[in-house]
Amino acid sequence: MSAPSPSGAVVNFDIPTGSNSRTIAKRLAAENLIRSESAFRLLVRHREIGRRLQAGTYTLQRNMSLSEILDAFEKGQVTLVSWTVPEGLTMAAIAELWETTGFGTATAFQEAAEADGLLERYGIPEDKTVEGYLFPDTYKFAKGTTVEKVVEMMLGEFEKRWIETFDAEARDLELTRHEIVTLASIIEKEAQSASERPRISSVFHNRLERNWRLQADPTVLYALGNPERLLTKADLSVDSPYNTYKYKGLPPGPIANPGIDSIMAALRPEKTDYLYFVAIGEGKHHFSKTLSEHNRMVRKMRRASRNR
Repeated sequence: MSAPSPSGAVVNFDIPTGSNSRTIAKRLAAENLIRSESAFRLLVRHREIGRRLQAGTYTLQRNMSLSEILDAFEKGQVTLVSWTVPEGLTMAAIAELWETTGFGTATAFQEAAEADGLLERYGIPEDKTVEGYLFPDTYKFAKGTTVEKVVEMMLGEFEKRWIETFDAEARDLELTRHEIVTLASIIEKEAQSASERPRISSVFHNRLERNWRLQADPTVLYALGNPERLLTKADLSVDSPYNTYKYKGLPPGPIANPGIDSIMAALRPEKTDYLYFVAIGEGKHHFSKTLSEHNRMVRKMRRASRNR
């Protein structure tokens, strides 16, 4: 026979959505958290809180009184779980993360992100998607929280982070919020060093002002479905509005979900004359003002790569 649990032992107790006081009382008694089911139900009736017992996972102690247990249920003092979404993931990748971390299926996340009315409610252009607006952060929510609620939490966090002054800054750049988020998503995918984000932003802004093609590799990868390989010359001719080697200006929408640093870099580019950049290793880039200088650096990096 196993030894009885100490009086202060912690028990994780689940209340499924739709549970009534009778089923909750029965399960509490089965877990030896209360002695009398009828006493529990009488106290619920006396306090008139039957409809206010909130679903979720609770951390209870065996020495808690009936009143303390009911207080926790009424206040919704549920055990929170944590979910971290890194910067730069696409909506599809976030859906996969939802599944791999055990919260639900990727399909359910995708369906929640495409729910009717979501774009209008969060001020996203109606012909677009939530791509770019699922704010990367660490979210805490009750175990069993619906995927629809989590998607709304992410969109709500974006709204909270996009402060009023950002609208004015975007207007000064003659860009819409959607265009800033689109540019921020490209910066997010290009930059590996936080300090380089405003400089990379300056290159794209300088190109936009000259009506040049952005020629950003991550936009082509997005058009191709983000294959896990290097781009080929043939890839650069893919006919997609996201191919910034083929079409001028910004693509139709974000190619990932950027963090606040990339959004601010898109709004506040460094003042430079740079028009080109190339990766030089260790997450850094070389920036050039002229094509000849840029090509020299590209050749140098290719030679270095071959000699490794």
